[in-house]
Amino acid sequence: CMLYYRLGDKAPPTAISYLDKSCHCEKQHEEHKMSKTVYVQHHNMGKRSNLRDLPAATLSKVATLTSTDSFIYVNALKNFMEEMAWLESDDGLGRRVVCDNVLKKWESELAYLDGGRFNVTQLYHDAVVEQK
Repeated sequence: CMLYYRLGDKAPPTAISYLDKSCHCEKQHEEHKMSKTVYVQHHNMGKRSNLRDLPAATLSKVATLTSTDSFIYVNALKNFMEEMAWLESDDGLGRRVVCDNVLKKWESELAYLDGGRFNVTQLYHDAVVEQK
């Protein structure tokens, strides 16, 4: 949505149509409910539901190895949420694009960041408040 919107008058008709049809929170939610996503498992083990099931010693090593990555990622997420808040503002599309159900889905996935205190929904809401 952001990329298509930023194209402005250079956006092809398909991009403009996509913005009108898909870049609405309600529409994303409706399309998600109607979609029939197929999951293909390529091996017997499946995938690990989340990395937090690993032993504490392993998690500690991963945290040490990725501390700089986590710092950069949190700041990139903050910048992304600020951009999305702008897109949703009256200066942008003037409508909600980032859906609560999508934020909720990412809560558990990203909770490990910032020493386990990271809250992606709060990050989004803070960016919206700052934008106003």
